[in-house]
Amino acid sequence: MPKFTKFKCWILILIISFNEGLIEGRMNMKAVNKAIIKTIKVGHVETIDCYDIYRQPSLNHPLLCNHTIQMRPTLNPKGTKADISGTLELTQTWHKYGSCPEGTIPIRRKGKNYNPTILRKHHYARLSPFKTLVASKSNNTIDNYNLHEYAVIGVLGNFLGAQAKINIWTPFTEAHEMSISQIWVFSGEDKDLNTVEAGWHVYKDMYGDDQTRFFIYWTMDGYRSGCYNLLCDGFVQTTSNISLGCNFTEVSTFNGDQKDATFSIQKDQSSGNWWVKLQGISVGYYPSALFKELSRTATKVEWGGEIVNLKNEGQHTSTQMGSGHFPSEGGLKTSSYFNWVQVFDENNMIKDPENVRKIATNPNCYNLKIDNEHYGTNGYGFYYGGPGYNDKCQ
Repeated sequence: MPKFTKFKCWILILIISFNEGLIEGRMNMKAVNKAIIKTIKVGHVETIDCYDIYRQPSLNHPLLCNHTIQMRPTLNPKGTKADISGTLELTQTWHKYGSCPEGTIPIRRKGKNYNPTILRKHHYARLSPFKTLVASKSNNTIDNYNLHEYAVIGVLGNFLGAQAKINIWTPFTEAHEMSISQIWVFSGEDKDLNTVEAGWHVYKDMYGDDQTRFFIYWTMDGYRSGCYNLLCDGFVQTTSNISLGCNFTEVSTFNGDQKDATFSIQKDQSSGNWWVKLQGISVGYYPSALFKELSRTATKVEWGGEIVNLKNEGQHTSTQMGSGHFPSEGGLKTSSYFNWVQVFDENNMIKDPENVRKIATNPNCYNLKIDNEHYGTNGYGFYYGGPGYNDKCQ
């Protein structure tokens, strides 16, 4: 890019950033007002703004100057089996109050309790499950090294993405903690670690409640920066039907109806962009320009659960993972599950994971069990989760 053009892009970004700062201070700027086509009030607790897709805030990212939006992925993976969409009726609470027009994207406004300092504290110097396991072995205890605990499976190789049908629950979380069930796509190490992540979580510090919400996350520098959803620029959204950070209207019940949804992260071979899909709907993508390591392929993929353990009461947290029940307690309708766990290999073929590594960083608190009994109906899968604090988990 010529130096003069690049200079103009930076000037434009500074101007837009300044305008956004004024908006947060209650001074409405014309540029942003024009970008918002419609506003939907969701009761007394949330607001959804329908942004013109071509004026969405993520396009302000300095690496996306003059970016051309890719409206849909170019190719489907080879070997895709029959429809494996989950049982979830894909609705979010805001759908009851209105819809965003075609050509716009729904963006949830930051809530009153939004505190970026707390969010950064939970994610700075965070490790992947693989690296956390190594750290825990070398330090004899995971708590001395990291606040995050995991029950996941993972594979190494070269991949264009991954997908799974994830069981949806509303686990209990203690103050300032979170519970996550997700897919990780990784490449790189340490400060050069790149990730794209997608799944559901309960995170009161971010949203002000304990509802189960769809989320995405990314980092390009080992969790030193990056963010959830659209809380920073980067993710280019293309759908008008799904709002990142909004809650699901249906969740599973103990010994009752089970709700699950198919989450997918896949690299578009033509553009290099990393697409996120939910129930087969293309939500949007992380442009290839954001990444160095993920500009090629992912070298690690993981699926499973994660919690933050702050030991608020001087003991292990009671924050639950998944359903809050161990896999050993009964499986379906009791423990949370991942079904149809698959990878997209470097030839864009969809396959079962091979040479799988199981990681439970604190199995007395949260564990994982491969499901070998239902492959014919559920594909490759596993049960996972746990209650946290108990007689064996102090």
